[in-house]
Amino acid sequence: MKRRVLSFLAGAAAALALTALTATALAASGQVQFNFAGVALNGETKIAAGSDITAPNGQRVPGSILYVDEAGGKTNYLPIRTISELLGVKVGYDSATRTVLLGEQTEPASAAVASGLYWHRETDEDGVTYASEDPGIDYTEAPGYALTKLPEGWELESVRAGMGGRGNLSYWNGGGRISFSCAYPDGGSYGWSPGSGEIPCRTVTVNGHDAALYTYSSEYGDSCLLVWEDEAGVLFWFTGSDVDPDTLVEAASSVEPTSKTAPACEADWLPGGYSWFETNASGGAAETTWVGQGGNITLTCSATPLLMPEGDGETVRFGGVTARFWEAEKPHEAETDAWEPETVGGVIISSGTISGPQAADVATLAWTDGGLNFRLHGTVDQENLLHVAESLRIK
Repeated sequence: MKRRVLSFLAGAAAALALTALTATALAASGQVQFNFAGVALNGETKIAAGSDITAPNGQRVPGSILYVDEAGGKTNYLPIRTISELLGVKVGYDSATRTVLLGEQTEPASAAVASGLYWHRETDEDGVTYASEDPGIDYTEAPGYALTKLPEGWELESVRAGMGGRGNLSYWNGGGRISFSCAYPDGGSYGWSPGSGEIPCRTVTVNGHDAALYTYSSEYGDSCLLVWEDEAGVLFWFTGSDVDPDTLVEAASSVEPTSKTAPACEADWLPGGYSWFETNASGGAAETTWVGQGGNITLTCSATPLLMPEGDGETVRFGGVTARFWEAEKPHEAETDAWEPETVGGVIISSGTISGPQAADVATLAWTDGGLNFRLHGTVDQENLLHVAESLRIK
């Protein structure tokens, strides 16, 4: 069933009669009055004069609106939903263009498609998708863009592998989260599904580009999406969870080509049973994780501020470097079978849980070097973290 929206349509349609309510006429000068008129179809009252109606979200709203212009002329406005139900006219809504769709459409009312240079947008009741054409270019690395200035209180939380293997940067301010990724057109796609129902969209300007800003609210929280394509076909993709949309635009406006690349590091020493698991790099930041003994150790390096535990931590030193150390809030409970290889369908796989920087069972070591910020966190003690830090070297 196609979605319908509550709006108002001027005038009356065929077979609709307006039943006047006895009341004092309004004065001129563009005044409005709610529920001045009722609605009857073929002599049968559908909305009584003076009555509200119930909107799809359960709220009571006016059943009609009377507008009196400066010349004293009167116009009644009726809900489109009411008209559609009375006359059997299908109603849809294109949130991308903020257009009410009446009657049969050449495309389903639940879908709207827009095209950029290489990326094509599709919106429907399930969310928003941007799919790219493959221009036949062999891109050897991801676009080099980074946030050069974070809004106050925001710090880099993690660097993860995003959709299609693209790096994804996640930022945190203690209550909300912003994620950023960008990609060349390579035949891949991005998707965003915040929930069911209408997803309002408006156009904003970011660094001279027209960007689509989607917002969505539900009982579970607020979310937003900001996306645009530049002249080279690079798609910029920002999502926010419990973030003010203006804050998302502010953060995105600081995107610039990266001037400094965070080094990917190797560890010459690891606790027994630990081995390399993955390295992700994006936007001037890099993150490497080693796993073993049912836990993990993760190194994050970035030119932007990194998310740290609360408090100042303890001052420690290793290899001539002054660092800060925070103890884990609680002991790590290792999964006995985590990261143990097993064969499934002829393929050797291993699985386990990776504790992030905000997990209660990780200790954290942080320092700066050469204008870069380093954070080493893991489900091990201070001695092991310091030993790993001393053994780090750039690949």
